[in-house]
Amino acid sequence: MKTGSKLKPALALWIALSVAWAPVPVQAATVEDLEKKIAQMEKAHQTEMAELKRQIEELRKGQAALAQAPSEEPPTGAFPGKLEGKRADLPPAFGGIYDKPFLRRFGRNTYLGGYVDLEYKDTEDTGRTFDQHRLIPFIYSDITDNLKFAAEIEFERGGPDNNQSDGEVKVEFATIDYLLAEWANFRGGIVLSPLGKLNLVHDSPLQDLTDRPLVDTNIFPTTLSEAGAGFYGSFYPTATGKIDYELYAVNGFDGGGDIASAIASKINVNKGIRDARGSQKSDNNDNLSYVGRLAFSPWLGAEIGTSLHRGAYSDNGDLHLTVYGVDGMLQKGPWELLGEYGVAEIDRSVEIHRANSALSKTSTSLIPGRLEGYYVQGNYHFMPPAFKRWWPKIFTSDSTFTAVTRWEQVDLSADEVSDVGNRDRLTLGINFRPVEDAVFKFDYQMNSGDQAADDRDAFIASVATYF
Repeated sequence: MKTGSKLKPALALWIALSVAWAPVPVQAATVEDLEKKIAQMEKAHQTEMAELKRQIEELRKGQAALAQAPSEEPPTGAFPGKLEGKRADLPPAFGGIYDKPFLRRFGRNTYLGGYVDLEYKDTEDTGRTFDQHRLIPFIYSDITDNLKFAAEIEFERGGPDNNQSDGEVKVEFATIDYLLAEWANFRGGIVLSPLGKLNLVHDSPLQDLTDRPLVDTNIFPTTLSEAGAGFYGSFYPTATGKIDYELYAVNGFDGGGDIASAIASKINVNKGIRDARGSQKSDNNDNLSYVGRLAFSPWLGAEIGTSLHRGAYSDNGDLHLTVYGVDGMLQKGPWELLGEYGVAEIDRSVEIHRANSALSKTSTSLIPGRLEGYYVQGNYHFMPPAFKRWWPKIFTSDSTFTAVTRWEQVDLSADEVSDVGNRDRLTLGINFRPVEDAVFKFDYQMNSGDQAADDRDAFIASVATYF
């Protein structure tokens, strides 16, 4: 074979490859080509958007199904947890009556919880007894993000249909809150009157002693619930400081239908103004009362507050009752110091003075013109490390002991209309909390007073828990 014939196929292959790989002249794009490309891109974008919307809808359906299931965790936002009265950093809009533990969600926006206590008392010369004092269910609801409902129902001593018909059932509070801003929120219904601090944080599991202070029984008559409406909120004047306020118009106190006779009055030197707590149905006169509290917390763990309640207490509205006081709390490490001072000033007519003059100065029916009282309480929280080593299942990292000392006095006849209005009490106590929300208390009271009933010491044991 000739050499030229062998080169022809190779030359043909080289020519073919050269043509195939040779650059092709690029033709300039026309307007129609560009518009066609834009249309294709828009179609692809719409397809991607439709897919993303489908995925979002699937996520929403999943979240809705999850919200329908009962939750084991307390809700966030409106109901952030417990430590009511012990956290100065919670504004009232997200604390206060909403600051409750153990709330469980039912449905999308309703929550249930509560607390219960049991007391045992051994009083000098009068015997020993158990007292199933309180069972308090909570009902809370998020109607919308800024519209809330909250209520507590109190069953005392088994309710009115217990074996001896000596219990009671009442609505302790039931409020509708409309959250407008952190500094201004509306509240209406049966409100817990902000008269002193303890009335707002009176739950048994929160207290370190079983009995409430005398000033909060006779002068700030805890629990004081009143029908009314008003506003509350918080301000932050400094980086660590906070100012809280509450202000409501309420029905007010009711002194009784026949105040002038003194004997029929609900205000006296025996119970102070406790029995004069007003009706949630109607006011006994045409004059509304007003109650408010202003509190300043310079830093977390410190607070001082002042409160005032004023309004007519007689049926014709011409006699007024004014209650005011200050309260304070200071926490530093395991130490706590807290207290309240309260005064009630009572207008009295010529008829009341005449009725008082006709009674003995030892009568408990006398109507005083001024009541005064206070308490000072110190707490020390501790946990011996050996207890955790020896009984780790009982004494856990959440457990604590508290040693308590409280000194208190009331004078339910500070204007000296009576000889039987003074009471003093020193209480020494120790309690154990397996967890923060449950407590076993052991108290010893040393009582003295003008009345024989006020001069008996007592040992008290109790248990209380949120649920």
